[in-house]
Amino acid sequence: MADETGSAPPTTSPESPHPIPETATTLPTNAEASTSIPPANPEDRLELLTKARAFLHQPQIQREDVVSKRRFLAEKGLNDAEIEGLMREMPVQIPLVPPRSYPQPPPSNLPVLLLGLARLFSWIVGGSAALAFIYYRVLLPRVTATFVARGSLKAHHLSLIQKLNASLAALKESQTEAAAVLPKPEPHKEPSSFEACLSMDALLEQAKKQNIEISGVSEISLLRCAISDFRKGSESRSPRTEEVFQVLEGKIPWLVSDEGAPFEQRLWETLSTCPLFVSSTSPDSPTPPTDGQAILYWGYVPPEPLPPTALAQSLSALSASIPKPSPEKHSPFQHALQSMTDFTGYISSQMYTPFVVGARFGPTSTLGPVEEDVRKEIRALKGLVLNRRAFLPTRPQ
Repeated sequence: MADETGSAPPTTSPESPHPIPETATTLPTNAEASTSIPPANPEDRLELLTKARAFLHQPQIQREDVVSKRRFLAEKGLNDAEIEGLMREMPVQIPLVPPRSYPQPPPSNLPVLLLGLARLFSWIVGGSAALAFIYYRVLLPRVTATFVARGSLKAHHLSLIQKLNASLAALKESQTEAAAVLPKPEPHKEPSSFEACLSMDALLEQAKKQNIEISGVSEISLLRCAISDFRKGSESRSPRTEEVFQVLEGKIPWLVSDEGAPFEQRLWETLSTCPLFVSSTSPDSPTPPTDGQAILYWGYVPPEPLPPTALAQSLSALSASIPKPSPEKHSPFQHALQSMTDFTGYISSQMYTPFVVGARFGPTSTLGPVEEDVRKEIRALKGLVLNRRAFLPTRPQ
């Protein structure tokens, strides 16, 4: 079947050597069908059937629909019986598959993607190279210098600390050697301001004068004064533990409160651990108790004075060997002699003072301020000497 825009070229039928006219290969229009005249002879009729059969067997005609083929054959002068016979001779036509009309796929983005990846990789490589160059040329030397400086500073500090430790160790050894001859401090010594107090009233009065709170008073002094007060009022009997604390609580009501309970516990620990306080089972027996449940009576034993150390003995001997200075005898003329000595020294210092030379007439006759001061001092000293000679006492013969 021919194209709609033009006629197909003449073709040759396999059964007839003659070419099929243009009207046989193309579907005629209505005007051409009306002007065509069917042949009248049987031979022409047979030739027409042969040409129609050859026409129907062409590949491009087989692809046309049946209606178009029937219409075309009818227009060529074939009747319905001939057309039906020709159509039966045709093989079964497979339904035509419509041509594919899918949209053309877009062009591939792979080259653009590869180009972008190449650019990104080049930028990354270039930036990394620039950063590496800056790091190794600018930052790394400074970081290395900083670490080296820190290391040297740390080594210097360590050396100074080692020297300080060595000097401290040497100082500690020298102090230990020097302190070996010093007197040892007494472990249970009372403050000097509280040693002379023999009663609770005197002790509290002394603490009030020194503006010392009860918690700052020595526990040994409080216990000693409490035992002394109890022995004064109980016919020299040693007090029991409860009686000692009754005396303390009677003089110091603060011990009964919650704030004074820790201090009262400290008093009990001092009473039971200090060797100056001796406990016994009887008021007059100094033997210590054998049973922990027995009633304890407490007494105070004053500490023995420590023997003087070798250093104290050496200082005492040295002080005794040094002769004591005799009392000075003051002469009545000593003050005048001292004044004359000072004046002589003053004159000697002012004797070689350079004098002022005038501009025209040589040395000036007027005295300077220094000479005027010396003259005033001479006059005052002369009057003082004359007055002292006039009022001096007469020396006995």
